[in-house]
Amino acid sequence: MSTVPLERRPHGFGWPDDTRPFFRPAGKLLLLLVITFITLVPGGPVETRDFSGLGGPVFWGFNVFLVLLGVGAIASGIGLLRDSKAAAIGGIIAGWGYIFVVLLDLGHVFPATPDPIPLLLGLIEILDAMLAAYVIVLCHRGLNR
Repeated sequence: MSTVPLERRPHGFGWPDDTRPFFRPAGKLLLLLVITFITLVPGGPVETRDFSGLGGPVFWGFNVFLVLLGVGAIASGIGLLRDSKAAAIGGIIAGWGYIFVVLLDLGHVFPATPDPIPLLLGLIEILDAMLAAYVIVLCHRGLNR
């Protein structure tokens, strides 16, 4: 960090005027989070639980929510790579969305199934929650909050 006072630094040099140290890593991590979450699709390689007890509308409603969360996270991740402050707000919302989903699942709140959570699924969800928290922190730092 430079010892030059903030008011005398050229624009775009160092924090807090320069968002690159925060937004670009946040964008990469958010896109990684989406990729790892995609592996958790029901019936996929990791998610082996039976969701037939949820019923069609609940199951598909939850899937629509996850798809919208993923699309929003991808858009925010791309925007963060382009240093967009609006995308940082989207990144914060997406990060909290992923944390919310993980807490509901690991807390056995929703979706509740008779099958236990597979070990690999639980590990990926915990790592995804950590990634989401880091994205939230980086976005807040880039926004000077």
